[in-house]
Amino acid sequence: MATQEATALALLLKRAQAWEEEGNTFQAIAMYFRLMEYHAGTQEAERARGELFNLAQRLEAEGKVYQATHLYQRLAALG
Repeated sequence: MATQEATALALLLKRAQAWEEEGNTFQAIAMYFRLMEYHAGTQEAERARGELFNLAQRLEAEGKVYQATHLYQRLAALG
């Protein structure tokens, strides 16, 4: 992978993480899934998958079972 592309993907992942920390959960989720869907097989896509799984677990622990289940289903569908 070209260095510029790797840098861009790393920046997109950082942006998603920043959104999540700022409480912009929906924007973060959208970016994580974009990384997984459009950049499958990259290190950033795998990290995005981990972030989504952790987020789903956190949502479930907070009693937001519907949102957590939706994330788990989307993650499973992407393999």
